[in-house]
Parts: sequence; structure tokens; C-alpha cells
Amino acid sequence: MSDYNVCGVLVMARPDSALQVKAALSAMQGVEVHANNNGKLVVTVEGPNNRDFANRIQGFSDIRGVLSTSLVYHEIETNDEAPAQAATQSAGMTQELRP
Repeated sequence: MSDYNVCGVLVMARPDSALQVKAALSAMQGVEVHANNNGKLVVTVEGPNNRDFANRIQGFSDIRGVLSTSLVYHEIETNDEAPAQAATQSAGMTQELRP
């Protein structure tokens, strides 16, 4: 079984440092900045479920100009669909259930 994480993070930065914070975040692997509104940055982080993933998000706070970070969304996708297929088959359905 392999897990893949998708997280939405709100990063609050000093307005005068927002462009530098955006550049630092964008340079990180698996990190994408979707919006910057006067220092309020909407960021997604994607990657496998491991310690490096959590450390990457925690490291946002170390970027100069970042005031705070808030995890606002977290989804874990798994490649193991066997339980969903088994549940569907036992209920007499022919469609696969998708998370």
C-alpha cells in the first residue's frame, strides 16, 4: 500500500516579504503557491506519506517573513483499492467505490 498526501496550507507572511516568501515556497519540491493576497498565501503541498513531507510543511515557519502557517486541508490517497472493491462486491454492486 502506498499513500500520497495532498495538503492545503494558509501561510501568513509580512506583506513586505510576501514576494520573497512566495519565491522560497515555490522553490520547494511538491509545493505550489496558488494565491498571494497581501501576505496571505494559499499553498498546496503534495507528496508521499513520510517524515520529509511533514518536515517540509513545518519548515515553512523557518522562512524569513513568515508569521504563521495553518494546515486547512489534508487528504491521504491510497493505491490499495482492494478493501473498496471487496465491500462493493459483498454488497452485490458492480461499480468500484472511489474515495
